[in-house]
This record gives sequence, structure tokens and C-alpha cells, in this order.
Amino acid sequence: MASSEVNAGIESNSGGESPGTPGTPGSNESDVPEEFYAFRDLICPELFRENVPRNTSALQGAGWVAEIMSTPHQGRFFDNIRMTKPCFYALVDALTSRGLLLQGQTSRVTSIEEVALFMQTVGMHKRHRDNMERFQHSLETINRRFHRVLSALCAMAPELITPPNFIESHPRVANNPDFYPFFKDCVGAMDGTLVPAWVPRVDQHRYRSRKGRLAQNVLAICDFEMNFTYVYAGWEGSAADARVLDNAVSQDPNFPFPPIGKYYLVDAGFANYQCFLAPYRGTRYHLPEWRGQGHRYRTPQDMFNHAHSRLRNVIERCFGVLKKRFPIIQWGMPSYLQHHQVDIVIACCTLHNFIRRFSNDDIIFNEPDEDTLIDMDSFYHRGHPTNSEIEAQRTIRDSIAMQMWADKHPN
Repeated sequence: MASSEVNAGIESNSGGESPGTPGTPGSNESDVPEEFYAFRDLICPELFRENVPRNTSALQGAGWVAEIMSTPHQGRFFDNIRMTKPCFYALVDALTSRGLLLQGQTSRVTSIEEVALFMQTVGMHKRHRDNMERFQHSLETINRRFHRVLSALCAMAPELITPPNFIESHPRVANNPDFYPFFKDCVGAMDGTLVPAWVPRVDQHRYRSRKGRLAQNVLAICDFEMNFTYVYAGWEGSAADARVLDNAVSQDPNFPFPPIGKYYLVDAGFANYQCFLAPYRGTRYHLPEWRGQGHRYRTPQDMFNHAHSRLRNVIERCFGVLKKRFPIIQWGMPSYLQHHQVDIVIACCTLHNFIRRFSNDDIIFNEPDEDTLIDMDSFYHRGHPTNSEIEAQRTIRDSIAMQMWADKHPN
């Protein structure tokens, strides 16, 4: 008899409304005070929010990538990926063939989509939330895939950012009578630039540059093919410029010291010593100063500075192309960790070299010099060379200047 009473009780209870959490379909809402709903909506709305799908677009990330890959309009692809289509395929193949990007068996994101996502971030200055909407993936997936490609490019950097040819003169020098034989021992150009940085408030005073912006100092060397041959990133914007170069020379075992007698071209802000050849100070130097009626040379130093400026301008063009292709380098980093911001600079320089080597028809590289953004964020070096080093390099510079003057003004 007791058993039937229990069963009856269960049956009668199943037919009515079961007690449940207030505000849910099974609760008696007439007995719930209004204060509960006010508290629920104010304090913890996510606990009672319905699970509504977010990424419901008909055009998923893979579909969007497939669409721009198949478009006959080359400009649309270049504007979104910042390189030509063959170069993009070569980049994906280079990363996957080296095992730097691995396609998982259960992964919903292909390597092509990963690299396209990365290029949208650095080449179109898209935030992760923008890419979450574009590629229809969760924010966690977007962030993880971005850093996966970032790590792969940094791992490939030593293969692409390599020292220049120290033995032979570059054809740009050897085939130009204005430069050869005077600059036959020149192996590249060196300069620095400021890259906007995001840092916590407590560290902002260390990263604030002389221009008042938060930035990191980036020292770089390039050859005359506009390939970066050395990149040293990560120093605070307020760091003394001599400290940046001195640290690179003394602490970085990968600094590409040229052989004795070879040198890099630097601007007048750097000391003229050892393997760095600077122009004369107090004499016009920048290229616009020679335009129009100002092209006539007044002194040997004047002639030397013009040739020096024309050759050294390659590093300014490198920085200009880099920042034009990758707005994240020009306009600022999102709130990445500081070591990730350094990695982004290295990755963009790696991509710069890859595109230079594998894409002869690249639009940005083939722009005329006057159409390329010339980087104006160079920093200045005040080193502490010895008197003998200064005197030795001064002798080399004076010898070049007098040879150039004698060649143009034979008596």
C-alpha cells in the first residue's frame, strides 16, 4: 500500500509544474519577487542568457579565402593579402614544407586560411575581433592561429634575413660610374626607425620617444636589393641611441660585421668610424637639396655627400616599403605582449624579404622612388669610438671624396 502511494505521488507531481530555478520555464514566476529579476539582469545576466550562436554568416572564412583566391581581379587579392597570388602560394608552401605550419586531421582551419588571417592583421591592420567576424571563428581560435603563423615566420627568419655578400660589389655600385670604384667596398646601408608600441602605463615613460610617442627602436641593415640583412628590435623608445647600437654590436653574436676595409653607409647622426661610413657634417646631404639649380657641386665634400645620400637612400626605401605594406608597423600595435610586438616586427621583415625574392612583379617594390614612403623615424647614434678609429675612417672618407672630385674635374 505504501508503494502505491509513492507511485501515485510521483504521477500526480509529474502532471503539475515542478519547482525549478526562478525565471526558468519550470518555475512558478508569480511567487518570485521582482527584485530577483533586477538582480539577475544587473549582476549575472550570462548565467540565464540563452545559448545563441554568434558565427552564423553564410560566408565562412574558408569560403571568403576561396572567393578572393579565385577572383580574376588581381588588385582585389593584392589589397587583401598584400602580395601577389603566386607569392602567397609559395609562402604557404614554404611554411608547410618546413613543418612550421602543420595541418591537423581534425582542424577546421586550413594553412591557407591561417596565413590569410595573419595577413589581414598585419597588412590590413585588422583587430582580432574584426577577423572573428570576417573568418567566423571564435576569438580564441583567431588569436591562436595568428600566433601560430607568427611563430612560424619568426622560425623562418634566420633563413631569409641573412648577411650580405661581403666579397663582390653589388651591380648597383659596380655598374654606375658615379659610385664605382669610389664605393666598391660598401656592402649595405644601416639606419634605425621607430615603430609604435603598446605598453602598460607603468612602463610608458621608458618607451616614450623624443617625439612623445610610445615606440620601440628598431635597428636594421639592408643590401642594395632592398633585402633586410639584419634586424635588431625591441629597445625602448627612450633608450639612448648609442646604447641600442652598442648593445647590438657587443651582445648580439649575429651582428654581421663586414671584413676589414668593408663598411656600411650611415647618416650623419652616426659616428664615422670602424665599419660605418658617415657623410660630412655641415654640408648639404639630403637628396631634395640637390634638385633644380642646386645640383652643381661646390666642393669635394659636396660631391661625396650627394653620392653617399643616393646610395644610403636604399635603407629609407626599405623602411618605407615595409610600413606601406604592413600598416601595423606604421600606425601601431594592438595590445599584444611586448615580446609579441618584437616578433611582429621580425615577422614583417621576414615577409618583406620573402616577397622581394619570390615576387619580381610586386607593386609596392616596383613603385618609383618618389612614390615610396620615405621613413622619417630614424634615430641618431652617438657612439664612443676611439680617436684612432675616427681618424682611420676620416682618412678613407677624404680619399673617396678627393678621388671623386679629381675624376670629375681633371686638370
